Amino acid sequence: MVSLISTPTSYGDSIYSINIELFYDILSNTGLMEIRVDIYDSSNITMLEIPLTFLGEEAGLFLTNVSAFPETGSLIYEYDEYSRVLKVITSNITRISAWFTVENVTENYAPGVYGFFLSLEEFAGTGSLRFSMNVYGSCDITVENLLDKAYNGTVYFSEPFTLLILERPGLYFILITMRIEEQTMNQTSSVLNNYILLIGTIIGVGAAGSLLFLWRRRRASIELEAVATRDLLSDEVVRDILLALGKAGDKGLQQSELVNLTGRPKSSVSRRIKKLEDEGYVNVVRAGKYNYLRLTDKGYEAFRKIASKEKKNE
Repeated sequence: MVSLISTPTSYGDSIYSINIELFYDILSNTGLMEIRVDIYDSSNITMLEIPLTFLGEEAGLFLTNVSAFPETGSLIYEYDEYSRVLKVITSNITRISAWFTVENVTENYAPGVYGFFLSLEEFAGTGSLRFSMNVYGSCDITVENLLDKAYNGTVYFSEPFTLLILERPGLYFILITMRIEEQTMNQTSSVLNNYILLIGTIIGVGAAGSLLFLWRRRRASIELEAVATRDLLSDEVVRDILLALGKAGDKGLQQSELVNLTGRPKSSVSRRIKKLEDEGYVNVVRAGKYNYLRLTDKGYEAFRKIASKEKKNE
């Protein structure tokens, strides 16, 4: 369970606070998140844009419900899954609650070892910040602050939860290690050896947090450079995207649907879509509350060529 609590900030003359609570199951890598915005001066019209990228680009966030208090006030909202931004306009509203289902926040590095990057930099302009992570069960939490080595938060143990608290904006690498259950005396030696290996994994992954993050950014830049060449259509991810969009026709597809259909990582699909849009193969069309990706005439021409070649290879 992860929560980002009480983040007051100002927007013009208006003062508001944000309470984000993410209840997360490490083993299933799924959870439920509430974002609650408290508006202190409800007499003014308030416009907010809340970025939802702090859990990492691989995380999936899907809006399920938005409610406001009091119900007599006015609320207009829009959630863009493509850019992961929640836009809200309110009048005579003191509280907004938005619920999301969340998935793929953590990565499994080794048996019982999970980690993820948490970016709280975007909240640097807020009056105060409190990030608390409650993990059900007994575990060890290691935090590396990639920007400020002197501050890595505080970890508390209170059965049946393990609690991590961070109160400063920054970029963090968080490693969660599930504790080994007590074994019989005959297993002591084996367990000790495994535990030593596990500690080595924790130290290795934690120490490499900075390098891993920088490598990811470098990898992203390399992928962007690769798909920027004239051989764009030879990229396998690009070909999968064009085939899926071509088969969908004028209806188009949401990005989340493309991720499911192609089986590719969300970050890889996002980068290719951006390049395809820049090159004139894809258009983003608004339909109701959602953005749909559709092929342009140039995109359909590329789709027909790829589909024809695929058919010949069958």
